[in-house]
Amino acid sequence: MSVEGSQGSTGRYRPTNSNDPGWDYGQPVDGNRDHVKCDFCGHVSKGGIKRLKQHLVKASYKGTMYKDVRKCDKVPQDVVDVLRSFMEGKQKITEEKQSKKDEMIRNVNVYGNDDDEVEEVMIQIPKKRKGPMDAFVAPIDVDFRPRAPNSNENKKALENIHGYIADFFYENNISFNCARSDSYSKMMQAIVQYNDPSTFKPPSYNDLRVKILKKKEETSNWVDNFKVHWETYGVTIMTDWWTDGKGRTLINFLVNCPKGTVFLKSIDGSAHIHDAELIYKMLKDVIEEVGEKNVIQICTDNASNYVLAGEWIMAESKIYWMPCAAHCINLMLGDVSKMHLVDETVKDAKKISLFIYNHKHVLHLMRKQTKGREIVRPAVTRFATTFLCLHSMYEKRQELRDMFHTVEWRNSKWPKHPIGKEIVKKVKSNTFWNNMHTCLKIMAPLVDVIRMVDTEEKPSMAYIYSAIEDCKLKVKTNLGDQNDDDRELWKKMERILDRRWSGMLQKPLHAAAHYLNPQYYYATLTSSDEMESNTKLKEGLLDCIAKLALDEEDESQILRDLIAYRTKAGRLGKRGAQACVKTIAPVEWWITFGSEVPALQRFAKRVLGLTSAASPCERIWSTFDNIHTKKRNCLEHDRMRDLAYIQYNRRLKKRYEERISGKEIDPIVLKSFDECAEWLVPDDARDDIVLGTDMTYGVLEDAEDGFDDPPLTRTSRTNTASHCSQEVASSSRSTTRHLQDSSDDDDYDVDANYGMGDGDDDGIDSRSDEDI
Repeated sequence: MSVEGSQGSTGRYRPTNSNDPGWDYGQPVDGNRDHVKCDFCGHVSKGGIKRLKQHLVKASYKGTMYKDVRKCDKVPQDVVDVLRSFMEGKQKITEEKQSKKDEMIRNVNVYGNDDDEVEEVMIQIPKKRKGPMDAFVAPIDVDFRPRAPNSNENKKALENIHGYIADFFYENNISFNCARSDSYSKMMQAIVQYNDPSTFKPPSYNDLRVKILKKKEETSNWVDNFKVHWETYGVTIMTDWWTDGKGRTLINFLVNCPKGTVFLKSIDGSAHIHDAELIYKMLKDVIEEVGEKNVIQICTDNASNYVLAGEWIMAESKIYWMPCAAHCINLMLGDVSKMHLVDETVKDAKKISLFIYNHKHVLHLMRKQTKGREIVRPAVTRFATTFLCLHSMYEKRQELRDMFHTVEWRNSKWPKHPIGKEIVKKVKSNTFWNNMHTCLKIMAPLVDVIRMVDTEEKPSMAYIYSAIEDCKLKVKTNLGDQNDDDRELWKKMERILDRRWSGMLQKPLHAAAHYLNPQYYYATLTSSDEMESNTKLKEGLLDCIAKLALDEEDESQILRDLIAYRTKAGRLGKRGAQACVKTIAPVEWWITFGSEVPALQRFAKRVLGLTSAASPCERIWSTFDNIHTKKRNCLEHDRMRDLAYIQYNRRLKKRYEERISGKEIDPIVLKSFDECAEWLVPDDARDDIVLGTDMTYGVLEDAEDGFDDPPLTRTSRTNTASHCSQEVASSSRSTTRHLQDSSDDDDYDVDANYGMGDGDDDGIDSRSDEDI
């Protein structure tokens, strides 16, 4: 433990803000406050200043002998008296605090204190305590035998129990999301099943700290289950960085193979996050820890420091650097969002959403029309959120239109209000909904690609090349070729897709994985010939073989084995093998049918088993929000590192178990509404100009009087949005309540071939803007 204190005028060390007289008679050894040397006899007490005082009071206090404490024979009696007086005063304060705590615990009675209903509750508090922290987690011996309660009493008792649990959440600022965790449910069930309340003892503060070591061992055993596969399949080192509320930059390192993803470690990179050379050194250390022979690629975002460090790694090793595919596709969506049609449509949709969610009466009407379903949907990124919110609003367009014909709406202030008139005009506009439909047709194929690369159900490297090509085709088909506007829109989209794919994302590994995926190579009678004639594809394949082959002999053998793959020789051409190309994963196909070409089989397994995204790095940042906080800054570095290791891997384990159990998870949908803030809380809405006037919304609303909602000042807007959407908006960093997620009520899987019908098919009239 490092020393934090000062040297007084006498040159003696004393901790900051400490009045403990023990420091007048002992000093830390080599700066370690846990090891204190006695000034009188030179004995070193290995238990801090408390153990030194026990040593100086001659190893006894009030007639009680301290165990395993050596007494000092040279300490003067006046020093003993001073220390005993201090210790007695401190003990008295501790006992007074404990007495208050005991009294509070005695008052706990979930069945109430009415003598007519329940017998007296007898609670005995053990006097013996291990330390001051045990006051907060004291064992309670309960001798409580009420008569059999009736149903009303049980109901009241359950409410009281929920109140105590809620108090625990509130007082400790615990996220309500924790109540959704499996471990929370297991904990409660375990407590209920314990059948001897008199012996029940909650874990103490020290119990929880010490048991971290045991939990780390259990977690390490789970991680070891994946390490045995690293050499066979090769791995991807995934890394990403994150800045916490205190400005520290934390860098995560995870390892992925086809069997699953594990968290390796987290490093405080505040001093060198922008330094490519130091990132390079960190990556080298991680590669050495994992084993260089096991590492196929490093996957990061596209920050210039990571790009440069990745290039240095590639130049000196057989390891590839790969940009995160999910990040690149998200950049494509960002480029699409800047297009004039999309930008204007999204702005109009946000105005409608903000109007609804910031006026309680209107929000109630909307929920009544949609049967409780929300029009705002959160996703992993802002651009994916934009798509889901547009899609959700488009799906509920008829309910939104109907809302403005209800009696409740007509009797409210809004039909005659300029703001209400503008919103009604937008919702009833055919052009608005047609433009939204076009936006969805453009964005849906890209969102499908994000879903594909972001899922952990199957390694995505084998599919990303084809997914991008299919995405281009679907966007072009969705837009059609009926007029110049459609053709011009497609040209813009094509430039966006090609710039990000060819200029940023596409790498040799993508080409090699596409070539070696039998689902595509054997798709048709001519597909293999088409691949063989694709120069860029073959160049990527040969580049990978040259880089990843074990040696020249292995490279030559892989090239010879390619002939068997191309000609369907031996087992590769058997009827069973060809029948399975579309029904089993590419890696499993090579394991099952590739034994006659072992060199190519090994190469294919290590390429096709790779991921193409570093998304798991970004998925669980809330873990580090809980660890790297001001309340935890007193944790020793090693303990904090262990806690991060345990928590992160436990969450990865949960996702792994959900995946192997067959549970369907949409990787882009979130339950937290952090990413929806711009759809829920206005930013500078008061400065916007009201349609058809030269007044701002702020001036207009301040001039209104007698409305049911207050003017939208910046503070009141935020508070109102938080209140009105308290069942909607929630965050792992907030104490706002959660809404029951509506994802079970809606199907948000959007076919990339998005609604290609005419006005009759999609429910939107193709006429110009007229009120319906």
